[in-house]
Amino acid sequence: MRKVMRRILWGLSIVVFIGIITCFYLGYFMYAYGLIFLVISILFGIGQIAQVNNSVWLHQNGYDRHMRERIEREQRNREE
Repeated sequence: MRKVMRRILWGLSIVVFIGIITCFYLGYFMYAYGLIFLVISILFGIGQIAQVNNSVWLHQNGYDRHMRERIEREQRNREE
């Protein structure tokens, strides 16, 4: 599934890039700039999603570590 999605994304990226070049060549500057804006917007959105996923992972990792340390501390206190 991942290989198929990568191929589709690479294909769409190449088509959009060729579309931008073609629009500039034919003089359709507004369409070319629109495609560039679309690509930048998509990249910005992907970056935001990655940032949110990273923040969630860091929070979950810190919480799990805190809970493990707390349990270990309570077990040591019981043994003493």
